Amino acid sequence: MLRDDVPLPVGQVALRDDAGAASPARVLIAALGDLYDPEPVLEPGPLAVRTVTSVVDPPFFGNGDIGRLAVCAAVNALAVAGAEPRRLTLAAVVEAGLPAALLHRAAASVREAVREAGVRVAAVDARVVRAGEADRLTFVATGFGTFTRPPLSVADLRPGDRILVSAPLGSHAVHVLSLRAGLGFEYHVPSDVAPLGGLVEAVRTALPSGALRAAGTVGEGGLAAVLREFAAGSGRALRVDEAALPVPYGAREAFDVLGLDPLYAAGAGCVCLVVDPAAQAAALAALRGHRNGRLAAAVGEVVGATNGADGVNGPGGARGPGGWGGAVEVRSLAGGLAPLRDEAEEGGAPARLL
Repeated sequence: MLRDDVPLPVGQVALRDDAGAASPARVLIAALGDLYDPEPVLEPGPLAVRTVTSVVDPPFFGNGDIGRLAVCAAVNALAVAGAEPRRLTLAAVVEAGLPAALLHRAAASVREAVREAGVRVAAVDARVVRAGEADRLTFVATGFGTFTRPPLSVADLRPGDRILVSAPLGSHAVHVLSLRAGLGFEYHVPSDVAPLGGLVEAVRTALPSGALRAAGTVGEGGLAAVLREFAAGSGRALRVDEAALPVPYGAREAFDVLGLDPLYAAGAGCVCLVVDPAAQAAALAALRGHRNGRLAAAVGEVVGATNGADGVNGPGGARGPGGWGGAVEVRSLAGGLAPLRDEAEEGGAPARLL
């Protein structure tokens, strides 16, 4: 462990350099440039606030890093609530000894993600801690937005509503896990990390009022976690056709090698939307017309009321017509990016009732 009185080599973040010109907070503010706007602004309309703590191992990966991940997570949390993202505050915890070049890389990545999301940063804070105490670099981002339309609510789900996803599933999980294990899949499957406020807004603009029922980010726990929340919050069961799940060939190979289930794999640039059945075609057209939604797909529908206390139907629940298979309970996430696929599920029915 580093001692407080031992200077670090040049080019590394120092434990007691918080007030210096090269402190992490100053590096972030300098990188943001005109996107840093510390003047307090009262936005018109009801206020939405979301806070997200972002950690990832490794914190720097092929086409992204912890900085971009933090900005996108906060912006996307606002977007799926039905709010228009406006401002962010950023707090960083940096380990002493982190190469300064990596800090500058994360700062540049933050700026690019903020610019891409169309927001501004109102406040920045950073602290340096001893090596080994913060996974090298950790971000907490708080997003502030305004509701220019009624908020989205899972309570509005109705039987027959369609479930859509905006992007292939599990790209972020495959990329990070493969990079961590040195498997090589990361060269073929980039992370999907992206700000999605514009994507969700494009769908809302294209649909009649109320046709977009609910939205959720496909993050830790994957699509299964989102749908469990939808089921628990609405009292409805949700049926998913596994054959319809958008999983690219390269990612599918990686899932097989890693023994992971795409339904539970973490994403960083995918949203799940529930829409009125009459609006499915328009919603898919709006998604596919956006650069972050070109591979959007319809993957299931809302069915009847749930029959479990946790909002999830187990085996023996309702059956779907035609190509739908039997009902299978979706497990809750116990920890990590994605749980192992149960051997009992191999070769099972292609549909799940959530």
